[in-house]
Amino acid sequence: MNIIQTEIEKVIPYQNNPRKNQSVEKVARSIQDFGFQQPIVVDKDMVVIVGHTRLLGAKKLGMKVVPVVQADLSDEKAKAYRIADNRVNEDSGWDNKLLQDELNKLLDFDIDLNITGFTNDELDSLFSKEEIDFIEPAEEIINDDNHLLNDVKMIQLFYEPKHEVKFREIIEKVRLENNINNISDAVLHCVLNEEKKLKG
Repeated sequence: MNIIQTEIEKVIPYQNNPRKNQSVEKVARSIQDFGFQQPIVVDKDMVVIVGHTRLLGAKKLGMKVVPVVQADLSDEKAKAYRIADNRVNEDSGWDNKLLQDELNKLLDFDIDLNITGFTNDELDSLFSKEEIDFIEPAEEIINDDNHLLNDVKMIQLFYEPKHEVKFREIIEKVRLENNINNISDAVLHCVLNEEKKLKG
């Protein structure tokens, strides 16, 4: 694959691109956070085949140069590839349990989950799906530390932004005083202490 750093103004958007509602903001943030990891694919005339949203995201960020791959395809195959690339992605789904596990690991590293492209509402919906799948009695769920840990990590996601500084200060103090390795477990420690107090 021959990737060429190309002036962004030389890359031509395909006027009849059938893909709408492109997530330009999310893609721009992804480029900003992770770099330009996937080149834009163009035809022999520098018209975009794959990567329209990446091009728009790069323009939003004010980039002057973007990585480009020039595909050796006929006009017919370029048209077919343009549609196929978008259509094939629609067939992909998520294993919600594995996705939750991966997101929880990111929380352990104090990573802002919004950089994954999910909004807070989407994350809320995603984590709440775990509750729908529960078949064990409610009392067992409440006493299950694994479920408690997931619930506590959700607190981290959705606390009010205006309280963030205070939240982090308190949790960091708890973490250090109790020799706890990460923020999630420090929050869990606080919740479990409150639970003991409530039970008297």
